[in-house]
Amino acid sequence: MKSSRIMKIFEQYVRKYDMNNINIKSKYFHSLKVMEIVRDLANGLGIFSEEELAVCELIGLFHEIGNFSKTPNYHIDDDSSDCYERTIDVLFNKNLIREISKETKYDNIIKMAIYSYDKMGFPEDIDEKTKHICAIIKDAHNLDSFRLFINYPYVDTRISCYPSTLVYNDFKNFKTISPKMSENASDSVLVVLSNMYAFNYRYSYYLLKENKYIEKIFDSLTFDSDEFKNFYKQLMTVLNDYVDKRIGG
Repeated sequence: MKSSRIMKIFEQYVRKYDMNNINIKSKYFHSLKVMEIVRDLANGLGIFSEEELAVCELIGLFHEIGNFSKTPNYHIDDDSSDCYERTIDVLFNKNLIREISKETKYDNIIKMAIYSYDKMGFPEDIDEKTKHICAIIKDAHNLDSFRLFINYPYVDTRISCYPSTLVYNDFKNFKTISPKMSENASDSVLVVLSNMYAFNYRYSYYLLKENKYIEKIFDSLTFDSDEFKNFYKQLMTVLNDYVDKRIGG
């Protein structure tokens, strides 16, 4: 399994979709960015062979291949299990994976990582290396949700109210928040910010800080009042302190 082959098959597959469509374009660059982050995280651990690193890259690049559509209806934070089913269908039922490699020994690992990247916890009874692969994909996907929010605004960024009580309580308790709980623009912002609570690696927090994603999200918002703006300023200060502690801990 080679990185060059993985990229070639990906490019061939997505070529049939309209890259002028903003939804397709964002999916395309999300896939590339997740693969890039996956490679950085996996290399940093120093526990994978070259072949295993290629498997990690494959999962990162293809983790949402089932979401490409000729008639896209896009929401990056949709946590429906349909994406997993569509991706498995494309890779394994339609045999795209065999165009990349005839080797089958990594098939179950690929399926587990794709199944679990947007869910809490990990599959049961897996070895430590497989658990790391699942954790890497989770972190890369969650980290790139910040970039997507900034570059491809898919929610209302005009803040005209406080977050709902349920969302804010979960956020204060360091819980990741399902998009299904969102009732307003403030909730949607906290849904994205809460993705940092699911990070598994210190380096993921480092990348969050290095890219200034928290500040960029704040800068992307417009506020109906100074009261809401001050609320978010305080929130961002708390979050930056949280990230510093995770990096230094």
